[in-house]
Amino acid sequence: MISKEDLEHLAQISRINLTEYELEKFPKQLDKTIEYIDILGELASDDSVNLDLQELRFEELRTDEIRMSNNKQLNKNITEDGFLRGPKMK
Repeated sequence: MISKEDLEHLAQISRINLTEYELEKFPKQLDKTIEYIDILGELASDDSVNLDLQELRFEELRTDEIRMSNNKQLNKNITEDGFLRGPKMK
C-alpha cells in the first residue's frame, strides 16, 4: 500500500493540495486501482485480437435521422437549434 508520506510527497511535487481526509482515503483507493490494473495485465495475452481501425472520412458517416417510436417522434431532448439537450448537472 502506498504510504501517507509517499502520497504527500507525490502531491507536493505535483503541486496538488490534499486535505487530511484525502490523505487518509486516497491510498486505499489507489491500491484498489493498482490491483485492477494488475488483473487487466494478467488478462492480456499474445493471442489478443488486433483491431485494424481505419480512419473514417466524414463523407463515410451516416446522416442523422429523427425516427418514430410508437408513432411518437424521438426528439424530446432536441433544442430548437437542433442540439441534443443533456441532463442538468448538480
